[in-house]
Amino acid sequence: MERFRLRVRHEPKRGDIWELQLFPDEPRGLNREASARTLATCSAPASTNWLRQVAHPYLQHCKEPGPIAAEQFGPKTTPRWLEQEDGMRLALAFSAARWLAGAGQRRMFRDTLAALPSEVLLYWFTLCFYGYRQAAGRAALRVLLTHQEPIEDDEAPPARTKKEPARPAVEAGYQETPRLPQRGFGEGLASYLIGGSAQPDDASRAKRGRSGRSRKTAAKDGPS
Repeated sequence: MERFRLRVRHEPKRGDIWELQLFPDEPRGLNREASARTLATCSAPASTNWLRQVAHPYLQHCKEPGPIAAEQFGPKTTPRWLEQEDGMRLALAFSAARWLAGAGQRRMFRDTLAALPSEVLLYWFTLCFYGYRQAAGRAALRVLLTHQEPIEDDEAPPARTKKEPARPAVEAGYQETPRLPQRGFGEGLASYLIGGSAQPDDASRAKRGRSGRSRKTAAKDGPS
């Protein structure tokens, strides 16, 4: 069975460097340094402080060489061998340490990571550290463990739009011309309704009435 080892080494220029190693399953339980695979390293102070918090429960129940408090774990202490599941969880925390922004995302990632079932944990560990899509798997894991559903009260109100002026039912240039009845109106009144200069007066109406009656009388008399 593969084994995980956590250690802290010090370099003059970089300071304390946290390092997680994976040792393959070898016969007789040998753990040779040459066969170890370095899964992840971290030296940024903010990230190492967060990793110390994540590793605290795992360091409390490691069996070799024994449990230790996270505050006491440093370059001068002996490296610790972690349980397999604890090592996988810590490896996933290492993969996201430098990308998490703010204490809120780090706390959410740590709490959700600790609650992952064993089968789901093994899936994500395999996706993030084996194969050719490791970077995509790590990015997807960060999104999954830091996603928070929006609360209805916190949703942004809809953007206000300028109130458009009320438009007429029919455009001014396309207003319908009043429909004239076929009987009862003369040419003058019709011309007025569709844009003529003035409405005809009573005198003009009477004149047209007399001329009409005279034409009817002439028609009745006929040629002699």
